[in-house]
Amino acid sequence: MGPNPLQQFFSKVGARDVPGALAVIDDATVFEPQGPTHLPIYGRFVGKSGVERLLSTLAEQFETEIFEIKKWAEAEDYVFAYGFMQHRVRKTGRTFKSEFTVVAQINSGLIRHYRIFEDTSAAEAAFA
Repeated sequence: MGPNPLQQFFSKVGARDVPGALAVIDDATVFEPQGPTHLPIYGRFVGKSGVERLLSTLAEQFETEIFEIKKWAEAEDYVFAYGFMQHRVRKTGRTFKSEFTVVAQINSGLIRHYRIFEDTSAAEAAFA
């Protein structure tokens, strides 16, 4: 069995292949990075256009230094990822480091719903 849709998504994002990343996204997807919505990286992003906007925002805001998945798990129509990331905030030059967890609901081989949980106080400090 090949990589799950979340693995494919992260692989394509890491390769800066936005069309490839969007290819594993359901047209009606909802991405909800969990955090204070006054920061541009958090909120609710709907559909492929919303995910494309989120990816564009992340690229504008961050220079990614580390993004690694340490554990994967699958249960029924959900994929879970646990990892560590480190980004440099372009505007401030500060580093945002955090462990994170992603919960993705999969429907017909596509990501239907995506939530990421991370250290939002560390994000706020890096943006400040």
